[in-house]
Amino acid sequence: MENMEEIRLEALRALTILAVHDEQFRLGLWDDLDGTLERYGFALNDQEMAQVRNFVYAVRESLDEDLFSGLTEAYR
Repeated sequence: MENMEEIRLEALRALTILAVHDEQFRLGLWDDLDGTLERYGFALNDQEMAQVRNFVYAVRESLDEDLFSGLTEAYR
């Protein structure tokens, strides 16, 4: 565990707060995750990026499933 990069919770919290309150940032996360983080000054380590990518992927998947579920319910 000595070689593992430390996840900086303050960086992830700042990213989360910005995503909640800044629509342009939030939209940028969906369209260009890496570029948006760079433009806003975030320099995340590999573990932090993995956490962010996993979160974005999970949100996308849940939205897609909900949209699909809603469409299929409407046409039954």
